[in-house]
Amino acid sequence: MVVIQVSDRLELQAPYHPVLPHRSKQIGGMWLGAGIGWSFPHSQEEALRALCLDIWGVDGTRAAFEDTVEIKVTVDEQVPYRRVFEAAEQAIYIVGREIAASLRSRRGARPGRGVRFMSGNPRCVALPSIWLTTIPNGAVFLVRDVPISALDRFRDDIGGAGHVEVLGSP
Repeated sequence: MVVIQVSDRLELQAPYHPVLPHRSKQIGGMWLGAGIGWSFPHSQEEALRALCLDIWGVDGTRAAFEDTVEIKVTVDEQVPYRRVFEAAEQAIYIVGREIAASLRSRRGARPGRGVRFMSGNPRCVALPSIWLTTIPNGAVFLVRDVPISALDRFRDDIGGAGHVEVLGSP
């Protein structure tokens, strides 16, 4: 969950994302540890909410997580260069959610938190100079607790590389 709390400062509690540290520092953010998260000056509230929208598709309000759904994603990335379901030397992220990550041993991969693979498990491909986290075509996975306000971003980010189906009613 991505939540901005307002007190004598702005505090961002959010899951890790590789661009978060750099982007946070650009707008005056400071890491205060896992208990608090990132701290920002009040003058940066608009920039912080824009950062949250850009990474996670939500603005950091608790209300964004009141209405969530589960989605089913079917991978169909039929192009020579894979842009969505393959990542070089990092985890695969979609709308700020870690979908799959390679194990430290580089002998396999695991699903991200709140993600369950129904078929076509993620893999780690170790090449001589780099390693890749990849999800094969035909794989089907579920993502829990997706805010309804972020559904369009999921569809846009996956684009023609797969199909997104909302389970239940939004």
